Amino acid sequence: MIFRNLIRRPVRSGLTLLGIAIGVAAVVALGSIAEGISTNFAVVVGGSSNDLLITQADAIDPAFSSLDDTIGERLLSVPGVERVEPGVYAWVTTPELPFFLLFGYEIGSTAMDHYRIVEGKPVSGPGQIAIGRRATESIDIDVGGNIRIHGTPYRVVGIYETGQGIEESGGVLTLEDAQDAAQFERKVSLYEVGLRRGDDADTTIKRIESLDLELKISKTSERETNQQYDQMLQGFAWGIAAIAIFIGGLGMMNSMVMSVLERTREIGTLRALGWSRWRILWIILGESLTLSAFGGVIGVFLGIGLAELAGTVPGMGVLLEGVYTPAILIQGLVTALVLGLVGGVYPAWRASGLRPVEALSYEGGGGSDFRGGALSRIGNQSFRNLWRRRNRTLLAAAGIGIGVGTLVMLGGLTAGIVGQMNNLAGSGSPGNITVMQRDVPDMSLSTIDEHVVRQIQAMPQVESVSPMVLGVVLTPELPLFILHGLDPNSDAMDHYKLVAGRRFQRPSEIIIGSNAAESYKLGLGDTLSLYNARYKVVGIYETGVAWEEGGGILALRESQRILNRPRNVSFLFVDVKDPAMAVPVQDAINNRFPKVRASLSSEFAQNTNDIASMQGMAAAIGMLALIVGGIVVANTMIMSIYERTREIGTLRALGWPGKRILSQIMQESLLLCLLSALLGSIGAVILLGGLSRIPIAGGAMLRPTWEPATFVIAIGLAIVLGLLGGYFPAWRASKLQPVEALRYE
Repeated sequence: MIFRNLIRRPVRSGLTLLGIAIGVAAVVALGSIAEGISTNFAVVVGGSSNDLLITQADAIDPAFSSLDDTIGERLLSVPGVERVEPGVYAWVTTPELPFFLLFGYEIGSTAMDHYRIVEGKPVSGPGQIAIGRRATESIDIDVGGNIRIHGTPYRVVGIYETGQGIEESGGVLTLEDAQDAAQFERKVSLYEVGLRRGDDADTTIKRIESLDLELKISKTSERETNQQYDQMLQGFAWGIAAIAIFIGGLGMMNSMVMSVLERTREIGTLRALGWSRWRILWIILGESLTLSAFGGVIGVFLGIGLAELAGTVPGMGVLLEGVYTPAILIQGLVTALVLGLVGGVYPAWRASGLRPVEALSYEGGGGSDFRGGALSRIGNQSFRNLWRRRNRTLLAAAGIGIGVGTLVMLGGLTAGIVGQMNNLAGSGSPGNITVMQRDVPDMSLSTIDEHVVRQIQAMPQVESVSPMVLGVVLTPELPLFILHGLDPNSDAMDHYKLVAGRRFQRPSEIIIGSNAAESYKLGLGDTLSLYNARYKVVGIYETGVAWEEGGGILALRESQRILNRPRNVSFLFVDVKDPAMAVPVQDAINNRFPKVRASLSSEFAQNTNDIASMQGMAAAIGMLALIVGGIVVANTMIMSIYERTREIGTLRALGWPGKRILSQIMQESLLLCLLSALLGSIGAVILLGGLSRIPIAGGAMLRPTWEPATFVIAIGLAIVLGLLGGYFPAWRASKLQPVEALRYE
């Protein structure tokens, strides 16, 4: 009977099933991609036959690790160590690929041999590069071609395979070339260590740890990613999936409520024939769970397909390759069943509570959820039709509103982050220029040689140059702490307005932002541990920029020391004597220094790859929300037509033409979506405003900036949803023949 009831309304059942499937697909696809990122990054370095991998302590990834190239000599003197091979690991951007991974090793090293050449020959000298098979598929290059990195051409001498997607999406250079490309002067990212045969790895690790060099040592076969980093990835994936889950759950509840309303007289007949309340309840709940189970199975396969499709995206697909574990697939199916249970409980309870006499006297669309009410007598016919079924309307509006609210929140967050980045260290004032390394996929990886600072300072139109070092601390004690390094006498320090204490005067002192002080419960005189060093909090500042208030500032030299980046900085903030000369100075810097990119500070964020990636991600999330929202609209309007079939037949018999019926239904659809846009926009503003004030690490980073364009786009997309989701139901209603409609039961 459960299956027959579902098959009786194939369109309604199909749309509800599709909504659930998309929610489950989001769980499976995003969960597998997050698992893939974690797994792939865990094995991407150290896959050679060496035994140990050594990186900088507290570095969340080898790309953020920086070690002196003299450490290798000390490691080689440790008993049990047979060879020490330095390596560079860096992300760069090329004209063809937004993310290109560089590996740099010494020629003839064991680590270099890990990259098995299948075409051409290995790298044998400077100016050469061997690239992975996946990279050749993305940029269509063969042996003998050239690839440019930071403007420098490298000749492709070989193509390698390793069986690991991220490795095969990059390239291998000589150690010196990789150091130059990553601006790692006398620095390396990691050391791979080979042990003498028969020596115990654990014993050798203890010996290396006794050197007290602030190193992170792991066996290459057991390397794991940072736990907090994994949690952030998983949390992000579930956050996106939750959008589709919520909308799908509301769509399920909406569908089941409408199913009960549509079958009220049928349920009354069953009750009159002696069916108990519990039997009615289990029938309705069984339909909901059955629909969810089928949707879950379809969603699992759809999620796997979406993840596989994401893995084929040129340039970025390798970062999105999914890893499918039983836990992820079970999560998807459990999500579907929970949706069915939650979405079906209220309709099942409502159906079981119907009295036979009331149910048998039900006349379909003519009734309403509640009797009376002032709103039932105002507005046009479309508004009154929606209000007659306010439960259904509010459920549908909530589902669509979540999608619209998601778009509004993403727009507000993106605009807020752009504004914060454009005001980094007060660089947003007129006549200011921000300089960072060119062609890095992430601004936190920017590296500029200090020689550039002095040369820019010597330019005649430049008033001052303030160098800054940027670091990210990700530990259990400091889940998200943004570390800045500045010269205490630089002009940029004026941007940090002290609200308590004083500026730092010694390398052992630090000033922290008000958000960081609140999040980590720190006050004047407290101590803060960073990279195994302790610093006394001597001041608390505010800037109005959450990016800056969520971290702290050390003296420039001290931050360079603990981040192991001497003679290198992350950004330069250039003050120009005459603001009118800012553009010519910007152009001069870009022409003179090909490894850096200068931007007017007011346009800095828009020119970074970070924001481009964020905007692309926001568009993808918004599309997911809108697809599910569109299904909810179509489902709601189709169920409305089924419920009001006899009413529409009466109107047709009274002379209403098909076009008038079509116009009526389309107006209801558009009105429903506009109501949803209003509710979603208001909810997004309230929710994001509240989240940005939560005193937790990174809470202030959620501070939005509300621009009119954000709301215009959201409302415009809601109108599109109304048009697309309402047209087919409206067209179907306009084609109903009076005789057939009046006989509908």
